[in-house]
Amino acid sequence: MTTERTSLLHPADDDTRLKPTVAVGIICTWIVTFLAAADSTITSTLSATIANEFNSPSLVSWLGTGYLIGLTATQPLSGKLSDIFGRRETFCFASVMFTFGNLISGLCRSKIVIIIARLVTGIGGGGCISIATFILSDNIPLRSRGFWQGISSVWYTAGMALGAVIGGATHDVFGWRWAFIGIAPISFIAGIGVAIFVPDHRQRIESFGEMLSRVDFAGAATLVSSLVLLLIGLNHEGTQIVTTLFAVTVPLGLVLLGVFLLIEWRWAKEPIIPMSMFRQRTVVAVCLTAWFASMTAYANIYYVPLYFQMLGYSTSRTGLYLLPDGVGSGIGSALVGVMIGVTGRYGVFKYTMPALMVIASAGFMFVTEHTHWALPEIYLLCKGIGMGGAVTTLILALLHAVPHKQHATATSAYYAFRSTGCTIGLSAATAIFSARLNEHAVTTGTICVAGDACYLDALHRAFQLAFGFACAALISSFFIES
Repeated sequence: MTTERTSLLHPADDDTRLKPTVAVGIICTWIVTFLAAADSTITSTLSATIANEFNSPSLVSWLGTGYLIGLTATQPLSGKLSDIFGRRETFCFASVMFTFGNLISGLCRSKIVIIIARLVTGIGGGGCISIATFILSDNIPLRSRGFWQGISSVWYTAGMALGAVIGGATHDVFGWRWAFIGIAPISFIAGIGVAIFVPDHRQRIESFGEMLSRVDFAGAATLVSSLVLLLIGLNHEGTQIVTTLFAVTVPLGLVLLGVFLLIEWRWAKEPIIPMSMFRQRTVVAVCLTAWFASMTAYANIYYVPLYFQMLGYSTSRTGLYLLPDGVGSGIGSALVGVMIGVTGRYGVFKYTMPALMVIASAGFMFVTEHTHWALPEIYLLCKGIGMGGAVTTLILALLHAVPHKQHATATSAYYAFRSTGCTIGLSAATAIFSARLNEHAVTTGTICVAGDACYLDALHRAFQLAFGFACAALISSFFIES
């Protein structure tokens, strides 16, 4: 058993050196990871403009959630599917879907088409993000993985934090459509780089029929169906808690989730997510910490821009004010990765990173139209460092809690918790924000708009929810074994 007195990174695993060609392939996976992470938040500064063009206010919520639903449905499957069909092959397939989805998002002329395109983009982006981690794990010796995982996390967290900046800047110069179209050629070229430079580590090449026979179709169908139904039901705005959509999709989703767990536990020959992993305290604690941290991050990512826009800032200026989040994410990921690589220990970071997110979320609960501009920037910097450092710490803690043969499936479970956390955090914050605005409209008979005191009050409700999520992440982190 690994303790803080004995390094969790063993020098014996540091026998191999990374070939330059493989390094190029890994960098290509990081480029797509950055784009996929940015795509998950790019609509936070574009959604109002897109909704206005399509004359559909409800589109605001679905632009972000559609992507996250696709991402969430894909990531739990990516570990086992890439084990069966190969990392390189599944990554390239996912990158094609990601490229195609973005291209259609930028060219479409229908709100239904753009929602479907965002869903397809999320499916591709989710696969790319998770499989990139598996490729890194396959090619990097254990002793060096802390440093490399830190660099990998920089690409992901920076992309997630800078998505709003990229979206706002592109919209102001070229129009919102080019925020999506511009991603397509870059991701396509990077996907070709992965196809050329990433080696195939499968021990034996099977026929397509043999590979298909290993797929747990029943588990995959029930898991994806349950996640999609749950997320559609949770993506509900309004003053009434129980609606027809919520009352039907959420219970049905929970039933299918129970069926999935039963299939994986009793019948699946090659489970998508082996239930035996969750007997380990660290695996459960890591997944819960990632879940709550993602809720915090997305509640803030989508509602901090609304605070800046409430102050009258333009889309591009709002994006500029969000830069400390991206800078902090890069600092946190790189610093923690280097420190873990040098010391071989992660104990202190599992507490301090979520604690920074608590501090940042607490600060946003008290911002007003008179708050000095530097304070929100400090809060964003703290939030970025906390989230960036947490991503690196949690994935390394997880990888060292399970045997190597379960790395891909364990990471898939981790990503499933993280992506559902993103969607639930955004949906819950949206529900609370909208409910407060509707409550004001019913009470006063007037519509609350940006600049009104009631609008700031609604933002505070969303920030209070994010603070609660951050506290839950901090509490969960104390159960991660050192």
